Amino acid sequence: MPSDIAPADTADNAEAVSVTEKSTDAGGDWRASLSEDIRENPSFSKFKDVNSLAASYVNLQSHLGRDKIAKPVTDSDWSDVYEFLGRPESPDAYEVSLPDGLPDEVSAQFTEQTLSAFKQEAHRLGLNADQVKSLVTWQAGNFSAQHETYKGTIDQSMEQGEIALKAEWGRAYDQNIGFAHKAFKEYGGEQLAAKMEASGLGNDPDVLKAFANIAKTTMADKDLAGTSGGTQMTLTPEEARSEAATIMGHAAYTDKRHPEHTAIVKKVQGLFNQAHPE
Repeated sequence: MPSDIAPADTADNAEAVSVTEKSTDAGGDWRASLSEDIRENPSFSKFKDVNSLAASYVNLQSHLGRDKIAKPVTDSDWSDVYEFLGRPESPDAYEVSLPDGLPDEVSAQFTEQTLSAFKQEAHRLGLNADQVKSLVTWQAGNFSAQHETYKGTIDQSMEQGEIALKAEWGRAYDQNIGFAHKAFKEYGGEQLAAKMEASGLGNDPDVLKAFANIAKTTMADKDLAGTSGGTQMTLTPEEARSEAATIMGHAAYTDKRHPEHTAIVKKVQGLFNQAHPE
């Protein structure tokens, strides 16, 4: 009759059991039982024992080979889904590049600090590498379009301002532009003049008017003479009308018998020619 009693462990069986127990002991490294070619794979570093590895495998299998993914519940579930969908292991693993031909003003907005913060947030949200690349490209294009729109608006405003300034200053336009530039250097030095030129403020009509007036009211005529190209300043239409009105209030202008009458009338006529050029 066959015996119901299990045979005693042989010496070989006992040794095998002993090795298994040691390899799965809580104080040992469970990877020691794996073959050498996969034992040191870094993918196993996040598993503390065989049970956690098995649980991860079961969880992964539940997401594979199906049209739908079960709704994640825990942070670990979400992490598995993100990795399955292509999220890299760390934010630094994202590779991004800016499109060619971006204006310097746009490229300057994508600093290393800004991109690093974006990668951190993208990784937290579970974005994959392609999504991050696409978002950076889209944002760069969006910034570039805004920059071009702004630049176009500024250019149009400058052009309209220049037309208005030429109408206001008349023949004194070039002279007063020179006065304004001289004031840039006189009161701000070469550094301010360079900044005004680089920023575009040096062509802003309101800035030009302000500095031209500063030059004419604070600088001596002899200092401005080199700028105007002569010893006598050209008046703007408004200045010519104002000076003509002052002279016309002189008694010699209305008194034909006055010895200065002819000279004063001639001067007033010249001022009106400046005020109303053809």
